[in-house]
Amino acid sequence: MAREEDMLLFRIEDGVGIITLNRPHKLNAISWDLAEELSRLLYLLRDDDAVRVVLLHGAGRAFCAGGDLEFISGDSERPMPGTSDPSRPMARSQRKTPGGPFVDVVRQMVALDKPVIAAIHGAAVGAGLGYAMACDRRFGDTTTRMSAIFTNVGVSPDCGVSWFLPRLVGLSNALMLVETAKILNAEESRAIGLLDELVPEGRAFEAALDYARLIARRASVAVDMARRLIYRGQTTTLEDILDYEAAVGTMVASAFDAREGATAFLEKRTPVFRGN
Repeated sequence: MAREEDMLLFRIEDGVGIITLNRPHKLNAISWDLAEELSRLLYLLRDDDAVRVVLLHGAGRAFCAGGDLEFISGDSERPMPGTSDPSRPMARSQRKTPGGPFVDVVRQMVALDKPVIAAIHGAAVGAGLGYAMACDRRFGDTTTRMSAIFTNVGVSPDCGVSWFLPRLVGLSNALMLVETAKILNAEESRAIGLLDELVPEGRAFEAALDYARLIARRASVAVDMARRLIYRGQTTTLEDILDYEAAVGTMVASAFDAREGATAFLEKRTPVFRGN
């Protein structure tokens, strides 16, 4: 398949790994190739100690307009189960996981074990909504539009929307959003819980980067494990999480930053964390 050049950009700034979805001519709609690259990058960042926090944003006029409709319709070079001619050749792995790298992006965002921050402007719909919700915190500006838009094109939610949406906005609102595909403006998105921070137009990236830098300066082993605890707590019992917290606490206490934090507190000074 022909691949677009530079559909995904990446740089590191002050411990923040900045990922830019770079298909502005498509409002950063997610193609198969872009999803593959993004999933692969997120996986590699797990072990990159130069990156303590990840910031995800989109180039051009939008954060992400969802899945590329050429793929969803079955008209692309890559066949999609259910919409493409069943006789077309398809990888065995895709038969088992039709969403392929599209859904694996969400899996990698959570498994990254590092905070992921979203800077959102313009559209964040469909898969783009799923990717935004998988982030730890979402900064939007007044141009932001968010929607679980799937039923508008006759498909059902994917990319983790069914898991994240009711947790962020409540069951009744989640049902309304998936059933009507309503598009929320920035104020509505903030009021319902899809946006955490709302800033003036053009300021979402700056605000998100400031926040990401703040986290990057903290004791990153403790931050990463605290993040893991919160996710574990979503799907386990209180008794299990109490034991897990104790085990994690013992692990984190062996880090340099734990000793530095305690020493700085006793010496009444600001700790200087090294990230290990």
